[in-house]
Amino acid sequence: TIDVWEIQPESATRVNHPAPFPVTLAERCIDLYSFKGDLVLDPFMGSGTTGKVANRLGRRFVGYDVTDYLIS
Repeated sequence: TIDVWEIQPESATRVNHPAPFPVTLAERCIDLYSFKGDLVLDPFMGSGTTGKVANRLGRRFVGYDVTDYLIS
């Protein structure tokens, strides 16, 4: 956590969202700051990257955005 992370940016056209962030960033943060079975909250869900990663890493997920919401 004290090192510099070099992570390639995500393409807005590939994800079809104006402000995507890399899956690697979500993976590292969720893995470092939560345990399996924990609940991850994303109040700015956007394209759902955090939720996809949280589910894949064994975390529960709640996310919402201006027009969407998802609970898994």
